[in-house]
Amino acid sequence: MDHLSNLANALQSVEGSKDGNVSLTHRFYGDIVEITYTSVVHFSEENSLRLQTNREIDRSMQVINGGMKIVKENYKNISGGKNLTLKEQGTNDNIEIISATAHSPRKIAYYRRQVRFSHS
Repeated sequence: MDHLSNLANALQSVEGSKDGNVSLTHRFYGDIVEITYTSVVHFSEENSLRLQTNREIDRSMQVINGGMKIVKENYKNISGGKNLTLKEQGTNDNIEIISATAHSPRKIAYYRRQVRFSHS
């Protein structure tokens, strides 16, 4: 578990964006590691909300899957060639509006996706 913790810490700094609009964090719950993707999203119009949300869903899964690939590669290097097997246990996402006005169609929100993995 120590190797996984160290790699998850490294993942956080590798996958965050330089402008602070995207971050990956992690938490451990026994044998479960939960990866949380958070981004700041600017919704321009009401009718484009679904399209922009779908793009963010795709982006979040790409970032999380890419990050987990890095974790597996680094784990193999650190552990002397042992493979890390992760099994997805569940995922959920949400949108939290943080700024909106009646006079503008623009909304600013946090998009979050949590994915839980077990390892063996």
